[in-house]
Amino acid sequence: MYLYDSFLVDQKYRKLIDRLETRLTDLGISGKTVRLTILKNAREVIKDNLREEIDTVVVIGSDNLLAESAMALAGTNLTLGFIPVNSSSLSQILDIPANENACDVVSGRRLEQIDLGRINGQYFLNSVQINTNKIEIQCDHSYQIKPLNTKAVKIVNLDWLNFSLNEPNISLSKPTSNARDGLLEILFTKKTRKGFLGLKTSEQPDSLFCVKRVNIQAAGEKDVMVKIDSQRIIKLPIVVETVPRCLKIIVGRNRLI
Repeated sequence: MYLYDSFLVDQKYRKLIDRLETRLTDLGISGKTVRLTILKNAREVIKDNLREEIDTVVVIGSDNLLAESAMALAGTNLTLGFIPVNSSSLSQILDIPANENACDVVSGRRLEQIDLGRINGQYFLNSVQINTNKIEIQCDHSYQIKPLNTKAVKIVNLDWLNFSLNEPNISLSKPTSNARDGLLEILFTKKTRKGFLGLKTSEQPDSLFCVKRVNIQAAGEKDVMVKIDSQRIIKLPIVVETVPRCLKIIVGRNRLI
C-alpha cells in the first residue's frame, strides 16, 4: 500500500507524482494507493487496512508522515517503506534519496529491524524534547539527574546527534543515535553566549547518557510541555522507554543505523 501525504494534493506536485508512479510501475511494485487529507490521518488508514492482505506500507511525503506511520505499524509484521519528497533528515539516516530515486531503494527491500521509543504508552520514532531544566529525571530505576545549566533535554531514538563531546566516556562514531542497541540517548544542551559583548546566544550540546527507561517529572514549574517527534505535545510527568526491534523498515545500503 502506498500512502500519499496530504500536501501532495497541491498541483505543483503533479509531475513528480507522475514520475514516481511511472518508476514504481517499471519496477513492478505498484499497488493500492491511499491519499491522505486533513480529515484522514495515517494511523486510521493503516488500522483500517490491516485486515487486508498487505505486507508493506510505503509512505510518500514528509518525516512527520513516516513517524506517524511507524507508530501505527509498531509490533506488527508489516514493513515500512519511505519515499521522501523534498527535504528530509530521516532520509539521510536511512540512506534513501529523495523523490523518484527512492523507488529503487523500496524495490531493493533491504530491511532493518529497529527500536522505537514509547512515552506514556505511545510509540515514537525520532525523539522527545523538553525545553526547560526545571525537571527531575530518574534513569533505569538506579540514579537521578537534575539538570542545572541545561537549555533543553532531548531523548533520542532515531535522530541526528551531529556533534562531538569532550568527555572521555562518550564516543560518537556516527552522527546519529543507534536505533538497534536497545537504548535511548538523553542529550542535554546548554545556552552559550558569543559575538561582540556576548549578546548572541546559541544552543550547544553539553552531555549525553544512554538509558533504557526514564521517569521525568516537573520540579518547580507547572504544565511543563513535552514535544514528541516535533509534532505531538503532552505534559509532564512522563515515562519514556525503549522498545527493541519492534519495527521493520526499508533502508539503503549506507544507512546510519
